[in-house]
Amino acid sequence: MTCAIDMNHVFFRYAEFRMEDINLQLHVGEQKALVGLNGSGKTTLFKLLLGLLKPDSGDIFVFDRKVTNDNLWEMRQNVGFLFQNPEDQLFAPTVWEDVAFGPRNLGLSEEEVAERVEWALDRVDMSKYINRPVNQMSHGQTKRVALAGLIAMRPNILILDEPFTGLDFKMVTTMIDIIQKLRQDGISIIFTTHNRFFIENWSDSVVVINNGRIVYDGPTKEAMNQKEVIANIGDWNQLKNQISSYQQA
Repeated sequence: MTCAIDMNHVFFRYAEFRMEDINLQLHVGEQKALVGLNGSGKTTLFKLLLGLLKPDSGDIFVFDRKVTNDNLWEMRQNVGFLFQNPEDQLFAPTVWEDVAFGPRNLGLSEEEVAERVEWALDRVDMSKYINRPVNQMSHGQTKRVALAGLIAMRPNILILDEPFTGLDFKMVTTMIDIIQKLRQDGISIIFTTHNRFFIENWSDSVVVINNGRIVYDGPTKEAMNQKEVIANIGDWNQLKNQISSYQQA
């Protein structure tokens, strides 16, 4: 099976923190949950995948091409990264300008830029907010606009850092629907979460990182029977109560 991402024996050290012998594969069309307690190395792993950090040793491949300094820009066009706090990646005056920023940096014509912006905003159901200042939106709207900015670049891989954090249950279902439609377009997805609900219902496989080491990587159904996986997942009761409150409203 073709790999969208393939990390081979990656080592990295920063101060006292170490990532040791990381081997991880994200197959084309796969949806993988990355699980780990705070400080376990999830963010560092994402930065390595994005080329923001360089491994001390080991190789990272994106669609069978080794990531190097020479092709880093090209690789990043294939990978979209959604911040846990989307406000950190929105900076233009309006929604339209923000989503247009990436395609313009690709050197596309204004006609192609406009086409991509309209397509992306329609995909995340934010077309009616096209002229809205980005600082006048709810948290959920901000996440959708940030996602629109990513998919306007037409990436083949999405890295989502806690995509459901701070959303009420209704907005969670909206985000799931949006991302599932993107997956139908063939996009491969790796996302972090502390909640087993999203793992059980929204992932094909689970990879667990603990203290800079991958301690489990396997199919979701099997993962839910592993104590070391459950120990690294957040409080299921928190979301269960949220669902119950939403259904009773």
